[in-house]
Amino acid sequence: MDTRPTCLLYLAIISFFDLHEGRIPNLITLGFFSLLVIADIFSSTSEIPMRLACSVFFSTVFLIAATTTKGMGMGDIKLAAAISYCSGFFKTLCTFILASLAGIIFFITLRLFNKKTSKIPFAPFTAAGYLLSELIFRGAA
Repeated sequence: MDTRPTCLLYLAIISFFDLHEGRIPNLITLGFFSLLVIADIFSSTSEIPMRLACSVFFSTVFLIAATTTKGMGMGDIKLAAAISYCSGFFKTLCTFILASLAGIIFFITLRLFNKKTSKIPFAPFTAAGYLLSELIFRGAA
């Protein structure tokens, strides 16, 4: 099942929420994740265990980052689980490296113009990283 259009729609919706409300609603993330798993079950794919393992891995990495740095929220952890289920290990790794680089550039730009902010929403950067990783891995499974 090609999840790219669904992932892009999901990322657009949660980016909107993260930008405007500063949070990622559980209902949207858990609903999206459930929809992906159910679709995989009905399509009888054998990739479900690997996708779930990828989700557990990336959500654990984000949980560790959130608890040690206090810079990420629980929504970002669930976002990591959902995106990694869609993308697989290497695309997800690329997505979050690109998202982090974009976030760092944005943060540095804010500092250069003496703009102070207490929180920077990560979902829009994740959406950009996902889109860029899809372009990089175009044609790859």
